[in-house]
Amino acid sequence: MKLVGYCKDEKENSFRDPIYSDSKGVLYRHEIDNRYNITAFQTFDAKKIPITKIYLSKKFNVGSKAALVFVGKENYLHYDVASSAVEEVIHYLTDHSDQYNTNGILDQAMLLKNRIFSDHFVIDNFVVKMSPDDEQITLSFDFPSPKKDSLLQNEPAIARKNTTLANEDTAKMDDKEAVFSNAMKQINAVDMNFELKLKLRAEERRSKLKTFNYQFKLNQNASRRKKATE
Repeated sequence: MKLVGYCKDEKENSFRDPIYSDSKGVLYRHEIDNRYNITAFQTFDAKKIPITKIYLSKKFNVGSKAALVFVGKENYLHYDVASSAVEEVIHYLTDHSDQYNTNGILDQAMLLKNRIFSDHFVIDNFVVKMSPDDEQITLSFDFPSPKKDSLLQNEPAIARKNTTLANEDTAKMDDKEAVFSNAMKQINAVDMNFELKLKLRAEERRSKLKTFNYQFKLNQNASRRKKATE
């Protein structure tokens, strides 16, 4: 699926429903879970609800983050995969809060951001993505190859050293590669230890608390605005 449009609406500073299309040109809307992942696509009739056409070459599948479309003031439009788009939208709303009174939609954007990133945690420099439904945990990390680092650091020195010193450097490099390979094997075979499980649970509780706080703030702002209009 590719993003090809959004539901037309006259209201400015609002999130719109993204419209997708398959390779045959059939239009779809998405269904999402509470983490803003696509759970299904439903066919969409553009004759009943008109759409504004846009295009994004990125592909969207069930299980991936859904698209996010935001229309601001004075023809401002931003759209992308939700995890990439939401930060830019928040920056836009923050920068224009004095001009456009964006407090309400900014609260909504912050809640949305919390949902989008609720399955991502940073623990001891690891980025962790959790899928509680099937209990799968994916770790991603930055572990550069020592061979590359050694070559970059020693390039000027190697040009000046004799063959004996060069051989010593090569031996050291081999030792580092052995350490690197060993570490990779340990990481690939890692089993979630008790300490990491506790950290993950703590991060998830913090994430839920943030969601509650944002929701509470949103409700407070709504109450104030309601009282101001009365």
